[in-house]
Amino acid sequence: METLSAFLICILAVTIATAYFRIPPFPVLFGAAIMYGILAGLPFEMVIDTASAGAGRIFAILGVAVWGGSIIAFSLVKGGAIAKIQSDLAIISRRPAVHAGLAGWLLAVPFMCAITPFLVLAPLMKGRTADAKRAGALLSLIACGSVLSFVLIAPAPVMVTLIEVFSTDPGLNPLTIPLSLILLSLMIVLLPGRGIRNDEPQEEVKETIGRAAAWAPLILPVAIIVIGFLLPSVGAKAILPVALLAGAALSVLLITRTLRTEAVGDGTKHAGVIIFDLCGAGALGGVIAASSFPADAAGLLETIIPLAIIPFILACFIQTAQGSRLVTAVITADIIAGTAIPDLIPASALFLMIAAGTMVISYASDPFFWLVNRTAQQSVAETVKTFTIPLAAAGCVVFGVAVALI
Repeated sequence: METLSAFLICILAVTIATAYFRIPPFPVLFGAAIMYGILAGLPFEMVIDTASAGAGRIFAILGVAVWGGSIIAFSLVKGGAIAKIQSDLAIISRRPAVHAGLAGWLLAVPFMCAITPFLVLAPLMKGRTADAKRAGALLSLIACGSVLSFVLIAPAPVMVTLIEVFSTDPGLNPLTIPLSLILLSLMIVLLPGRGIRNDEPQEEVKETIGRAAAWAPLILPVAIIVIGFLLPSVGAKAILPVALLAGAALSVLLITRTLRTEAVGDGTKHAGVIIFDLCGAGALGGVIAASSFPADAAGLLETIIPLAIIPFILACFIQTAQGSRLVTAVITADIIAGTAIPDLIPASALFLMIAAGTMVISYASDPFFWLVNRTAQQSVAETVKTFTIPLAAAGCVVFGVAVALI
């Protein structure tokens, strides 16, 4: 069977399995890797070896970092640090919309996950207003803020994965940090949650942890990563696990002994699910890249659309099919790396196109969409309005910036 047909069949199977039957991503993606390899005519032993190697490659890049970020998150929750961080953000603005969006944006990078900040912040934000519509908008702002930093800022997993796959670091943070904050500010202004103020007395949160102890597990890994990037011959793959392990160790030491076992246990369970899903994406991306699909797809698409925007279109397509932004980045990068495209356009534009494609479609196949929908108790239409459309608009803006860099 032609590789293009095999790819479409597998993407359809992934969509049905994840969006309709709600099967967890790892068995679906690893199974799709085997299915694709067989349909594409690859030797079975090669399929298994390539899928395993692809999964192992992703674990080597992100496994320890994701575990460390998860431990930091659960340690902060158990120790009461999240409430303290939220309290400190109130110094910046009295508007909960600002707190919600900025907290999600801040926590996604050290937590190494877009969804974890939402899980830990949502309970704190739901009580800020009795207006259900505005409360839902606040939760959507947490989600949008975390997605923006998760896909646009290094060393969050999307950018780190692209750096490793393409073996180059275009140094996008001076551009993407202000860009993501501008996009987040526009969302805060335009979504209905902007009108909520803390004018009425709020129930005082009992502080069980000091400011330094609350912020230190977040600041330490970021500081180590910055130092690592400044040192010659030290890449993201080398410094990332060290930074997140240091942050995890500090976060555990700063909570009481009785909470440590619980925080590490819950954090490990949470990280395990994320890591397995990412390894499944690595397996599928590895098998696809080992076939002739990259060349076949590039040859077909360049007859329809300009070669330079193929990464964006491909990322949009894969994101629509399976919903996970990091899975989209992994598979898209593996495919594009096997073509001539990385040699034809600047790495900065290539990275931004893939990142933009991960944001444009956040709907039925996206587990984050349904998490926001259920937690905010919104209608599907309301979640589309407060989550899907803002991220789609942000993705289009980022794509426009990428085109301008070519």
